[in-house]
Amino acid sequence: MILKGKTVKKGIVEGEAIVSKLPFSFLGDLDPQTGKVVPEGHDLQGQSIAGKIFVFDTGKGSTVGPNVAYQAKQLGNTPAGMICVEVEPVMAMVAIMNDIPMVHKLDKNPLDTIVTGDYIKMNATEGVVEVIKNS
Repeated sequence: MILKGKTVKKGIVEGEAIVSKLPFSFLGDLDPQTGKVVPEGHDLQGQSIAGKIFVFDTGKGSTVGPNVAYQAKQLGNTPAGMICVEVEPVMAMVAIMNDIPMVHKLDKNPLDTIVTGDYIKMNATEGVVEVIKNS
């Protein structure tokens, strides 16, 4: 399945999808030392987003998020790429400052079409996401 969207940060990446239906902040939701999602009750609690294509609703929270993402990036604990329904300014800064390819505003809701474990080939430069279903 091919999805088309808008570029937030250019780049070409591929990898396994990890999907959250919740808004996300790098400040408070991610342990930069491990790459794991930490809040109790979060749908990805205890799971690592490091090296994966992180699919989520939107960003939330503090302007400190890009700095936390930078800490995680230095340790190899950021996603390889990010896809969200609609980006907000802080999450766009995370992607740009930390060189994480990112797209949003896809022609189909990624939370309805991508599930954890699907394989994603993302050309964020062109705004194209190929989803290879994990059957």
